[in-house]
Amino acid sequence: MNIGDRIRNRRKDLNKTLEDIGKKVGVTKATIQRYENGNIVNIPSDKIEMLAKALETTPAYLMGWEDQKANEIPGVIPLNKIRKIPIIGQIVCGDPILSYENLDGYYSTDPNIIDADFILYADGDSMIDAGIHDKDLVFFRQTPQVENGAIAAVLIDGQTTLKKFYKQKDSIILQPENPDYEPIIITEERLAQTKIIGEMVGVYSKRNK
Repeated sequence: MNIGDRIRNRRKDLNKTLEDIGKKVGVTKATIQRYENGNIVNIPSDKIEMLAKALETTPAYLMGWEDQKANEIPGVIPLNKIRKIPIIGQIVCGDPILSYENLDGYYSTDPNIIDADFILYADGDSMIDAGIHDKDLVFFRQTPQVENGAIAAVLIDGQTTLKKFYKQKDSIILQPENPDYEPIIITEERLAQTKIIGEMVGVYSKRNK
C-alpha cells in the first residue's frame, strides 16, 4: 500500500469527498486525486502534515512508517504493542548544516517506554552536557511549538540544528550544552525562516549499554 492508497482509504473511511480534503489542505480536488492516483509522488512535507490533519491521522501513517491498526490475535491481549519509529537522517549538534530527510531504517520499541514520531542521528558534540553524543539516536515528538528550555530540532533557513530553545520577545536563542560553542541568536528578520520540527523526548546511546 502506498501513500496514495492510504490517503484514499482514510478519505473514504471518513466519508469525505476529494473537494472536502482539498479545501482543508489548500489545494484543488484534482490535486488530491493526483495524490491518490500516484501521479504526484513527492508530496511536500507541509502538505503531508495538512493531509494528516484533514484525514484525522498522522504523517507517519500516511508515509507508511507505522501501522494504524496493531496486529491482533483472537483471545490474546498483547503485553506490548511494538511500534516502528522511522529514522530520517541526521541532526547536527554543531553549527547548523543541511539535514537530509532520507529514511534510514526503523527503530522498534514499545511506545510505553518511549513514544516518538521520528528519530535523527546526532552529529557533533555541542550537546554533550545534555547527554547527547555524536552518533546517538535522538527521539522526537513532532510539534511546531516547545516551551523555553526544551531541547528541540529547529529548522533555520532550510538547515537543521539541535539545541535548547528559548524564545524572547523579538528573538530566539538556541543554546548549546557545551561551553566550547556559542549560542545561535535568531533576530527578528530571520524569525520567519525558523521552524521547530520536533521536541526531544529521549536519546539512545551505545554508551548506555
